Amino acid sequence: MFFKDLYIEIKDVVVPLFKILIPFVFIVKFLEEIGAVTIISQFFAPLMGIIGLPPELGIVWVTAIVVNIYAALVLFINLIPGIEVSVAQVTILSTAILIAHNLLIESAISKSVGVSFMYTFFFRLISAFLVCFILKETYEFFNFLSEPYTTLFTIEPLRDGFYYWLQDQAVQLFYIFIIVAVMVTILQVLKVIGVEAFLKRILVPVLKMFGISKEATSIIIVGMTIGLQFGGGILIKEVKSGKIDKQSVFLAVSLLNVVHAIIEDTILLLAVGGHYSGVVFARIFFGLLISLIIFKIYRQYDTIVERFIFSPSLRALPKIKD
Repeated sequence: MFFKDLYIEIKDVVVPLFKILIPFVFIVKFLEEIGAVTIISQFFAPLMGIIGLPPELGIVWVTAIVVNIYAALVLFINLIPGIEVSVAQVTILSTAILIAHNLLIESAISKSVGVSFMYTFFFRLISAFLVCFILKETYEFFNFLSEPYTTLFTIEPLRDGFYYWLQDQAVQLFYIFIIVAVMVTILQVLKVIGVEAFLKRILVPVLKMFGISKEATSIIIVGMTIGLQFGGGILIKEVKSGKIDKQSVFLAVSLLNVVHAIIEDTILLLAVGGHYSGVVFARIFFGLLISLIIFKIYRQYDTIVERFIFSPSLRALPKIKD
């Protein structure tokens, strides 16, 4: 019975997720082919000065936003030898990438649970600019991490050709399937042995500070550890079960959009050369602070927020139990 239930659980998580991922990998590829990344980066170039970065690095961040972190890092490694930057600037860029990356797919996942695509997209962009501006001012004020950036980090370039792209996407989707299956299995085992209930008791007071009910504990754990892309299917399933109130859904999605995948993505950007002061502490601290502000705004203007940001299905969910 356990394995039959596990199979059904994995299927119910993977199928909705892949219905989003598969169309969007082709959409992203199309945008790459028509030069959308280059066009958008031209708009971003003058904005990079706001966070203290040279305009040439705009295309790196835009690549992370439109495609993913790995594509952005390949480009970064190839560009950086011809650009003089400090450790502080690389840390700012790393933090920006961690907060705002893969926005098309992850905003689509948020939309599938009822939170506006445009809200998610601009919420993460604005949050990234705000956090990185504070980092820039802090680093400049204390003259911290001003030494020149050097790296021995190397990444194999992506293979050219549509066939190799299809092959890479198939491998990536299989990787996502394995990660999701493992995570669902772990959650089911934790539920059976009682660890899930124990974690809920620990996290309930913390989540309450952010306006999130205990019913959203699983999606918070999954989102924080493996991120929105891998954990999106679990997020969709939990929300569509109707057991979570609309306030918790909105605030959990908002929180996870600025603070997620705190293990894998963080280690990757630290390895590239981002300093932990920004990549770890600033990102998480300001991410949590921004989420608290969103909670206060929602409590004050819930009718307006629900009207313009919630889908009809999300508005139909019950209110949070006080």
